[in-house]
Amino acid sequence: MKSTLIALLMALAAPLAQAEDATGHWKGRIANSLDVFLEFGKAPQGQWEGTITVPQQGAKFKVDQLAVSEEEIAFRLVSLSAGFTARWSAADKAWVGAWSQGGQSVPLSLERADATASKPKRPQEEAIAARAAGYTSSEVTFTNPRGGHTLSGTLSVPQGKGPFPAVVLVHGSGPNDRDQKIFEHKSFLVLADHLTRQGIAVLRYDKRGVGKSGGVYKGATSMDFADDAEAAAAFLRTRPEAGRIGIVGHSEGGLIAPMVAARDPKVAFVVMLAGPGVRGELLMVEQMANAARANGMPVAMLAREREVNRALLAALASEAQLEQAGDKARQALAALEARGMLPAGGAQARLQPFATPWFHAFLRHEPGPVLQSLRQPVLALNGERDLQVPSGMDLTAIRTALKDNPRAVVKEMPGLNHLFQTAPTGAGSEYYTIEETFAPAALETVSSWILATVQ
Repeated sequence: MKSTLIALLMALAAPLAQAEDATGHWKGRIANSLDVFLEFGKAPQGQWEGTITVPQQGAKFKVDQLAVSEEEIAFRLVSLSAGFTARWSAADKAWVGAWSQGGQSVPLSLERADATASKPKRPQEEAIAARAAGYTSSEVTFTNPRGGHTLSGTLSVPQGKGPFPAVVLVHGSGPNDRDQKIFEHKSFLVLADHLTRQGIAVLRYDKRGVGKSGGVYKGATSMDFADDAEAAAAFLRTRPEAGRIGIVGHSEGGLIAPMVAARDPKVAFVVMLAGPGVRGELLMVEQMANAARANGMPVAMLAREREVNRALLAALASEAQLEQAGDKARQALAALEARGMLPAGGAQARLQPFATPWFHAFLRHEPGPVLQSLRQPVLALNGERDLQVPSGMDLTAIRTALKDNPRAVVKEMPGLNHLFQTAPTGAGSEYYTIEETFAPAALETVSSWILATVQ
């Protein structure tokens, strides 16, 4: 009896398990698929502040309404209608709770991490940094006379006596820098390094209004970016190191490269890496359907989304002027609301992302006639698991457009996604988690075709 009483008194006297100090870095995974990294700390005035980074979505936010106590932590992301509430678990050494968003809630636990936890492994880029370059790289600038702005880039030149075959690298959509850094992958750095080591000079540049380049990015269309690419090719011709010059474009760049070659016969060859072969309106319907399917959208809902997107994008693409296109799209969306296909008042939110000069021009652009006009050699590659520019739809259209070009090669790369990574499924959520930046098989296909073509 006495020993039991002593044990009880000792238990009562023991301090309660205290939560670990919330200050610092934490990591977790939402729905077992989306990695999140958080940092909490106190401002000089004493209030708690925090940020959340979601690398797979290329997103970083400051959290709202952060509250921290000895046993509980909670915050909201007002712009996303999302929030997190958790209690400290001494057994798990983690904040164990739930992430809520859009009326749904899923478990989320945050474990202690160090400041470098969100930095992913990128073996190809690490190898480039670690070894001797074997070629020279220099900062260059050139001017787009149509736009009146100066663009800044890097020119990589092989060792030895030139001139060398040379290429301009043209980015995909978005405000990309010269390395085309996407989800912490520097795909153009890896591509440029490989090509230069194979004896091909490479010019890559920051998009207008990005990095060190002048000009304005906002409001520019693919046609404007084509002017920049044409200026890059013209600049490269002034360099004594450059021999025959071609254009290599990825995604939107694969749309732009043929545009430049069609109006500039001095372009010696074209490489399309996941470049669209069908009208932008049709491509976007498939792209959004593939993304929704990869995110687990039910079949019935997917069919409805496809119908809504088809009506919206067709309306936008039907008018030559953006203002009239927007009016027509609003009418189409209002009809869908009346049928119950969209929630009441949801039309403007659905239209807003697409009511831009870039999207309007892209939705209306037909790649086929441009491809048909090309007389230069063309290499068109798509990844088998590309969900953004689906290879089945895309390569079929490109083959048809290039059927009279005896120097065209159209090829699907097995197991590769839109970024030409070796991918399990091709879903966009994999881009960040895959360590490979650019599949060696794709790199070799591009370089060997260029060298064979110029020789």
